[in-house]
Amino acid sequence: MAGEADTRRMDTQGARLLAARLRAGVAIGARIELVEAPRDDSGLCAGDRGIVDQIDEDGRVVVTWDRGFASEIDPHATPIHTLAA
Repeated sequence: MAGEADTRRMDTQGARLLAARLRAGVAIGARIELVEAPRDDSGLCAGDRGIVDQIDEDGRVVVTWDRGFASEIDPHATPIHTLAA
C-alpha cells in the first residue's frame, strides 16, 4: 500500500554489520587508495590501491590490493580515500 512504512525488523547481527559498515565509511566493492602507510608490517605503502571485499563487525576492512594480495586495515587508523568508479 502506498504511504506505508516498511516495519520489518532487522536482526541484531544485521544491525551490527550495518553499523560497522557505516563506521568504516566505505562500501563493499569500493575502490580505495591508501593516503598513508599503515603503522604495521603489512608491506602496504601510501598510494596502494585496491577493492573493499568485506567489512567486519568492528569496522575493519578487508581489501584485495592491486599488487595481488588481500589484507585487513582499520580505516580509522589508516587513512584511505575512496576513488571514483
